[in-house]
Amino acid sequence: MKRYTREEFLGYLNDKIGKGDPILMSGVGTGLSAKFMEKGGIDIIGVYNSCKYRINGYGSLAGMLPIGNANELVYEMGTRDILPQVKNIPVIAGVNLNDCTMDMRLYLESLVKVGFCGVHNFPTVAWFDGVFRDTLEATGLGFNVELENFKIAKEAGLVTFGYAFNKEDTKNMMNEAQIDVFVFHAGITKGGTTGVTEVETIEETARRSQECYDIARAAKKDVILLAHGAALAEPEDARYMMMHTDASGVQVGSAIERLAIEVPLCERTKAFKEEMRV
Repeated sequence: MKRYTREEFLGYLNDKIGKGDPILMSGVGTGLSAKFMEKGGIDIIGVYNSCKYRINGYGSLAGMLPIGNANELVYEMGTRDILPQVKNIPVIAGVNLNDCTMDMRLYLESLVKVGFCGVHNFPTVAWFDGVFRDTLEATGLGFNVELENFKIAKEAGLVTFGYAFNKEDTKNMMNEAQIDVFVFHAGITKGGTTGVTEVETIEETARRSQECYDIARAAKKDVILLAHGAALAEPEDARYMMMHTDASGVQVGSAIERLAIEVPLCERTKAFKEEMRV
């Protein structure tokens, strides 16, 4: 497994951007997925608790529920399943930066030691809104905790990947934490058995993404921009985002790992059954 320092990882990303090579990043839930995505040309792999739930047939939002320790799960998935299968590309960790039960500095430093080179705020309170979000903010469990821990992540030598879902959080995150890679999360990916069925058009996803990209760039000119979610489910959708926004690439999860399994696995099973009927 190749290890990347923070400087090397940022250089790797900016070199791709300079060459006009679009960045493709995906979350993975198994070592097999990681192994063959790397063979297919993936640029970055992300290890998230949601990937474990998703590959086991549950919706990605299971990763936002209190049904497991997100940070312990990601550490175990990374060290036992994903990192041993990846040879040359960077691997980042989806971290609950709001975990008040652990020493976040020690945890982030441990991620560097085992081979992770970036950190992404997932699960995140940024996905909550309304009274619940207001209460989290008022009781010391708000988005600002994630932003402060992003600063610690940089000190630990990790490249920071930041999710935001709206313009206000985008502005706060960029101004307070100066994120290296901004990912506008447009919502749960459409399609398949656990994706949403009613979703906006790719044009709307692009429009909303660009609004937040403009805010991010105003705060940090060299921020790297990635697109994610909602109508971005197929390769042609990724192409549309590249052509109609300032994104330098896309982050996917369901769009590659889940959707690539559901139909082909079902069809191959049917084919075996048909061929066996002699």
